[in-house]
Amino acid sequence: MKIPLDDHAAMYVTATRTRRHRPCIGLVRHFDEPVGAEALLRWATDLARNPHGFGRRVVRPRVPGARLRWQPAPDLPPMRYEPEPLGAGQLAALLEDEVSSQPDPAATAGWRVAAARTEGGGSIVSLWVNHAYGDARAILSTAFDAPRAAPPSAPAPRWRTGTVDELADVAVRVRSGVGGSVRLGREAAVAWRRRDAAGELRRLGPTLSALRTRDHGVGWRSPRRTLALARIPVATWEEAARDHGGSANALLLAVVANLLRDARRARGEELDRPLRLLMPVDLRGAGGGDVTANAVAGALVELPGGPPAHGRLDDVRAASKAAIRAATAGARDRPAAAGPAGLVDAMRLLPDALTHRMAVLAQAADGVASNVGPIPGAVGRLGPHRARSSFLLGGPMMTDLTVCLGREGDDVTLGVVADAGRLGPGGTLPARVRGELAGWGLSPVVW
Repeated sequence: MKIPLDDHAAMYVTATRTRRHRPCIGLVRHFDEPVGAEALLRWATDLARNPHGFGRRVVRPRVPGARLRWQPAPDLPPMRYEPEPLGAGQLAALLEDEVSSQPDPAATAGWRVAAARTEGGGSIVSLWVNHAYGDARAILSTAFDAPRAAPPSAPAPRWRTGTVDELADVAVRVRSGVGGSVRLGREAAVAWRRRDAAGELRRLGPTLSALRTRDHGVGWRSPRRTLALARIPVATWEEAARDHGGSANALLLAVVANLLRDARRARGEELDRPLRLLMPVDLRGAGGGDVTANAVAGALVELPGGPPAHGRLDDVRAASKAAIRAATAGARDRPAAAGPAGLVDAMRLLPDALTHRMAVLAQAADGVASNVGPIPGAVGRLGPHRARSSFLLGGPMMTDLTVCLGREGDDVTLGVVADAGRLGPGGTLPARVRGELAGWGLSPVVW
């Protein structure tokens, strides 16, 4: 059975083909004992058999203009296994190779796994997934909690039924595109008679402002990614947030903002330009979204530029709350949209590649701060093995930096992935993360 991709997934597939935005997310787990090649193969095979998780591929529709489709396909992914123990530098290089890759579900398996032995007798296992398969919560749920065996095969749908569905897709796309264009055109026709633009044109103001002020590039973007992993006791993290007058989310935003400020300073860039941070907000609590898909709205939090600061978090907390309210208010009715409804509908008439480019430009975010919350217990299991720590990762999509926070037992884990070309000189990413967290009175384990 072929299932249409949601709007987010289709955009991520298009982004993958550009080879610039790398829309991937991932997971790194640290085990105290060795994980063998056979255990890694069994785990990958189990994941590949789940058609609600990674056991599916993207296929093109028969009818031009219809949405891309998911089709069950139990393909094993590219796998890398290092049987000999690796030192810290070698492990870092292996993980950077993995997060610098760009698996494409429209060409082959859209995910990959790797494992390596550590010098201390343990193992590192990584999973790197194209974002089209879902957001972080969807990946954690469908990949590890869904039934691992594929359900009995349903009778194949008749060719005519699939064609009718695709023709209906095209009709909806054209109807929405024409309707959105008419609404925007009607507003534009009367805008010259109004002192203040109303309706959807007024909502375009923040987007146009962001386009005018976005960073045009001090420091070239690179296909190479670098990463850092940090583990901190939950109680220590929450205490630091309270001591500075903020919440756990506010502290996360402040950490991301300071890492970006430090990178600007290292690149020799103007520091006063405001920072725009994208914070994904899970809509499932608001009654929206499929657990197997991308069900998030993007809250854009604007913070001051300048040098790194470790003061009060009251302003950060207020800005994040306002951004979340604004994002969720418009997303409950249109969970797949990102922007004024008329503009989003009008863009349906444009080629997918151009639509994706416009969405990235409109976002104009400097970094991403994602708080996924509790990591399900099943995530730490790999056959008989149990992970000591699990770190969520997000690949920057035309941003400088992504930080993912998860809660695992008594610890907060941070997965930091940065565009290597945007860090500038002045120390490795793990060293910068360690120094930034120390500025908040935290003593994390970083590697």
